[in-house]
Amino acid sequence: MADGDAGWLRVKFSYRERYVSTEDIADRIIATLPDVKAGSLRMWGVWFGKPYDNVHTIRRCRSNASTLVLEFDGGEALTVDNPEDLAVSSTTFSIRCASAVCWEWFYYVRPHVAENRYFYRFVRSGAAVEAQSNVDWYSPKFSPSADKNAVELL
Repeated sequence: MADGDAGWLRVKFSYRERYVSTEDIADRIIATLPDVKAGSLRMWGVWFGKPYDNVHTIRRCRSNASTLVLEFDGGEALTVDNPEDLAVSSTTFSIRCASAVCWEWFYYVRPHVAENRYFYRFVRSGAAVEAQSNVDWYSPKFSPSADKNAVELL
């Protein structure tokens, strides 16, 4: 890491920059736990819930091939495919790019069983990000932007 990059792990897949695996990203997050920034979740500019109304804390992290899985304190899980450009510290958590992001949670105050598990799924294709959800109590109005971070806790 360069001197000015404290807390950053550069993960660009090009010939000019160091190759870093998803496992390396997971190891960096694990090494920072439990001091990883907690906060409200935003994916490609789309908030989970209202801005700043939830605080999510990463409890565990693992990787499998090109997939990063973050487990949170409320039983939620965030799956990030092909993550790039991680910023992690006690004051920052973001993943700049990914090919897909899936946030899964249990309907709050209901039992943690399959029928109460919901998701927001985002898939990036070039400059477009498509979103879908299985939420059945309202119709989410997603407006994701590939110009925003794939994942961030604010």
